[in-house]
Amino acid sequence: MRRTGIDLSSIRCNVVDAESSGRRRKGEPAPFRVHHFASITHLDNLQVLTAELKALADGGSFSRKVWINLWDVRSSHQYLLLPSASESDLEARARHHAASVLGMNDVDVTVAMSFGGTRGEPGHHLKREVSFFGAGSQDIRACLRPIAEAGFVVEGVTTPCGALWSQARLRRASMPGEVHAHVALGISQSALGIFSDGLLLYARDLDWGYAASSAGTPVAHDRDVLANRLATELRRSFLYLKQYWEQDVSQVLLCGDMPEIRSLTAPLIERLNIEVETLDTLEGIDTATLPDGFAERASTFRLASSIAVQPPPVNLLPVEVTAIRTNLLGRRIVGAGTAAAIVLGAFLYGTASASRRDAEQRLNAARREMSALPTETVAARTESGVPHDESVQRAALQAWETQGPAMARVLEVLANTAEPGITLRSLRATSDGSDWSVSFDAIAAGRDEAETRRSMDRFIGALSTSPVFAESIRPPIRRVAADGAVVELSATFQVKK
Repeated sequence: MRRTGIDLSSIRCNVVDAESSGRRRKGEPAPFRVHHFASITHLDNLQVLTAELKALADGGSFSRKVWINLWDVRSSHQYLLLPSASESDLEARARHHAASVLGMNDVDVTVAMSFGGTRGEPGHHLKREVSFFGAGSQDIRACLRPIAEAGFVVEGVTTPCGALWSQARLRRASMPGEVHAHVALGISQSALGIFSDGLLLYARDLDWGYAASSAGTPVAHDRDVLANRLATELRRSFLYLKQYWEQDVSQVLLCGDMPEIRSLTAPLIERLNIEVETLDTLEGIDTATLPDGFAERASTFRLASSIAVQPPPVNLLPVEVTAIRTNLLGRRIVGAGTAAAIVLGAFLYGTASASRRDAEQRLNAARREMSALPTETVAARTESGVPHDESVQRAALQAWETQGPAMARVLEVLANTAEPGITLRSLRATSDGSDWSVSFDAIAAGRDEAETRRSMDRFIGALSTSPVFAESIRPPIRRVAADGAVVELSATFQVKK
């Protein structure tokens, strides 16, 4: 999917429009295409930032669907082994832990989690692997304001460690079990993440960068001084990781806007005695359509590119913001992509009373709307930065015609499984030519947080055992509103043939 990644700090705003260009070959990074990029500086004036972002959005070259990496938010991220419990209980513990670390109340923190497998030691009970991110909700909202006002549709939010997670998922090691450390070096801030097989093991924000401020002007640190500081931080992180992870870190990968970042390779290899690689090359990037000027700044734009192509499995977009964004989309059905993706917006039914006949009526009405509104389809595709192609629309209509009964069954299961209080906000069915997958967003509202979480847990459990869905393609993502009474869910399932 084509998407825009925005890497935003108080001193820079890097913007990249990119998409995956194919499947990853064994031992090689997943390739992706970069369509457009931009860099905005002098961010002391939010009106200027909004105006420049609006010019990018209105120009049509950048997809309006964005993921954002926020440097200037208070955040916490950690890998934990927690006693077996329901995901809702684990999320409550993570929220409380994040709030404690950040010095906030639980209701002021947005939390996102990724669940791994179970691990155990002889004589001990199995524990669940949990990687969680937490950040101040108000900080996030403040940073998103100029982006939303510019006309972009915010699909997800992460922190620098989450952006490094995206980068690690794009560049998974060739050998299973290898552990790699990723570092992003900025002028005054940096970030460190350690990953294995796509799993976050360790993450840390660093309140220093490659330069120091002198009379308001950044002055780069001496290379050896910077190498010593970074090596010390890495050794400390490796030692901490060794307490609970058997494999050693085998490689360090560097990115960021540091000039001549490759000069750190030799001194770090000397100090750490492991492989060090800088991501200032075009490895993993499709060079056939590369915009002029991107190659020279590939390292600077790595984080923005990564979250555009492979968003991290944790999303810190506050639920209230997501609900507003969904409402603004309204009823819109768009044929998109060569695989004839079909987007159904705002099926707003919140009870379990919808029957199969009702589901089929909804599908037929949606099809009529799609056929009757080609102008809206064109507008929606243009808004997302994708040129209009009538053949794509015809392919989408044909797919709709052949898959109508299957989609009716999907809607029937969703409607009959949802308890009162669960509202289906949107549904997206996508085909790769042979298999179909369904992604949807839903919101649950209850009297209190515990009730809402239990309702959503039952919903996910019922879908996982339904005769329509084969398996969950990725772990469901939950986001909880500040008052705990609303839970938003995003999930993707494969549809049985």
